[in-house]
Amino acid sequence: MGPVVLKGFLIRRAATAFAVVVALSALCFALLDVAPGSPAAQILEARNGGRPPAPAAVAALERRMGVDDPLPVRYARWLGDAVTGDLGVSYGSGRPVRDVLAETVPWTVLLTVAATVLSMAGAVAVGLAAALTRRVRLRRGVEAAVFVLGGMPGFVTSLLLLYVFAAWLRVLPSGGVGGPGEPFDVSYLVLPALALAFGHHFGTYVRLVETGVGRLRDAPHVDNARVRGLPRRTVTARHLLRPGMVPFTARLGVGVGGLISGAYATEVIFSWPGVGREAILAARGHDYALLTAIVLVTGLIVVAANLVGDLAVAWLDPRVRLSGGVDGR
Repeated sequence: MGPVVLKGFLIRRAATAFAVVVALSALCFALLDVAPGSPAAQILEARNGGRPPAPAAVAALERRMGVDDPLPVRYARWLGDAVTGDLGVSYGSGRPVRDVLAETVPWTVLLTVAATVLSMAGAVAVGLAAALTRRVRLRRGVEAAVFVLGGMPGFVTSLLLLYVFAAWLRVLPSGGVGGPGEPFDVSYLVLPALALAFGHHFGTYVRLVETGVGRLRDAPHVDNARVRGLPRRTVTARHLLRPGMVPFTARLGVGVGGLISGAYATEVIFSWPGVGREAILAARGHDYALLTAIVLVTGLIVVAANLVGDLAVAWLDPRVRLSGGVDGR
């Protein structure tokens, strides 16, 4: 992978990322604009203890907030501020959106990274065992387990883990990240990370590893490497695992987007202080600034994950060219 090819690839991906984020934020603005209700009315209602505000007060607050401007004007104003790093102020809390994201995004990233590592390790271990074994029963058992996991919704996996390890065995906490002022305990991460890792795409990952490695197990070049007396570990790593992992690696970058969307629901179930809860509150309160910023950050994380996946595929299989196709085609 030459530096010129890599530079061109990164430039194209940066342009694509910008276009994707702009499209996502514009769609978010448009959907919020047609949603029923008014953020000004909800803010005043909360201030008045649940009593409906006067229409004149709502109109006055909307003018101060700028939400009565046409949609293109609001979006252009938000986009211009976002480019300079100003993401606005949350309508619900009155805090700068940047501060809200600084407190919540790291928790979501931690949960997503932990789930990705667990999903990768589990899929590679199970997929390799199924691909390399000669035992039909073991292979069928793996296929049955993958079928069950693949058909089980993520929230069901979360509830089962909560029941077994938090309610029944009582060996792990049921949610949260500890009390105020207490140091973070990694035990709080275990259940949500397991639920996210094995409740989203895990079955697909196992099948990709099993198929990718299994189709190479009896390939001529692998038999030739064995005949030449290469150590079994070398044959597995160089001739089976590295090329066989290409489909799995390519799918993993795309699957991170599914993990992030699944993380929102997982955070709610396990009271995890990430952006999932903030996104739900922002959607209910028509918090344009906060919800659009969450969409912006999520889009950037997904694009970055896809970029890492493409680079990993190009490293695993030298025939893949970042300029497109195999062997430059």
